[in-house]
Amino acid sequence: MKGFEVIFMAPRSRRHRGKPVLDSVAAIAKSHDIRRHTRRVDAEGTGASGHTHSAHFFELADEPEELMFVLDGEKADELMNAVEEEKLHVFCIRRTIEFWEFGH
Repeated sequence: MKGFEVIFMAPRSRRHRGKPVLDSVAAIAKSHDIRRHTRRVDAEGTGASGHTHSAHFFELADEPEELMFVLDGEKADELMNAVEEEKLHVFCIRRTIEFWEFGH
C-alpha cells in the first residue's frame, strides 16, 4: 500500500497547554481515529536554534522524542492540518512510503 510516514519531533520539555507537545499530537491523532503510532526516545538532537537536547542524569525532561505514524494520504493530511490548527510548536517530516501488514 502507498502512503506516508509522518514523524513529529520535539524535546520532552516542550509543552502545550501544560503537557508534553507530543502527547498533544497523540491526543489529536486519537481524536481523528488514528490509533497506531510509534514513540521513540532519542539520545540527542540539535534543534534549528543550535541548542542540543539530550537526556542527562539531571535533566531527563530535555530528551528528544519522535512520534511516528504510517498513514494513507487522506489521514496524513487530516492529522497535519489538525496539528497546524492547534498551533503546536513541533517539527514534522512527511515522506512517501510503501507499507504492508502481514498475517492480519
